[in-house]
Order: sequence, then C-alpha cells, then structure tokens
Amino acid sequence: MSAKLSEEAFFQEKIDSMIGKIKKKPLFDETCIFSLGARLLGDKWTIIILVVLMEGKKRYSELQKQVPTISPKMLAQTLKKLEELDLVKREVFPEIPPRVEYELTTFGKSVRPAITVLCEWSVGHESKIRKMAKNI
Repeated sequence: MSAKLSEEAFFQEKIDSMIGKIKKKPLFDETCIFSLGARLLGDKWTIIILVVLMEGKKRYSELQKQVPTISPKMLAQTLKKLEELDLVKREVFPEIPPRVEYELTTFGKSVRPAITVLCEWSVGHESKIRKMAKNI
C-alpha cells in the first residue's frame, strides 16, 4: 500500500510541476504549449508510426506490413507530415529501384519516453480500453 501511495505522490508532484510550467501562459488555449504538443502527436496514425520507428529504420513496405490497417495514401501523408515536423528523417538511396528508409530524428527520439508510458498504460489497462473502444 505504501509503495502505491508513494507512486501516487510521485506522479502528483510531476503533474503539479508540469501544470505549473504551462500555467505561465493561457492554459489549454491554442497558444498553450501542451495543446500544441498534443496536436502535433494527436492524430490517428502519428503515434502508431512513431512506435514502429522506435524499433529502428524502416522501409515504406515494412511500415505498411507492420500497420496493415493504414492505407498507402494515409501512410505517405503521415510520413510526409512527420518529416515536415522533424520527427522523422527520410533517406533516399540512389539505387534502381530507389530505396527509401525512414527513421526517427533526434527530436523524434525525444518523444520516446512519453510514447513508452502511453504504451505501458495501454497494455496495463487492455481489457478496460478494449471495452471502451467499442464506443469510440
């Protein structure tokens, strides 16, 4: 019980600190840094693609195989957006046929801890999330 309580206290302290930092500007409006960060990562495919790229460099076809429910058009759009946001680097190799690889940039790698926590939370609450997902 005390370990759980100290974990709660630890997270509450982190939350209080984080809220204190973002409260210096209007909270949760369009200029709020948290809102901007959430919008940067908050579409349907961005975090999923970033998780796959956390494993390392991937070719387009590998990404398509690992995320079979994404359409080729949406995968291309998401990769282009992630490249424009400097989260993903695209490297084209001058071969025939051309080979293209995608990998996380330094900025992209900086979001790994947050994504890891989200993944752990999802796995830890799988049954509840699956039940709730039916209503989404």
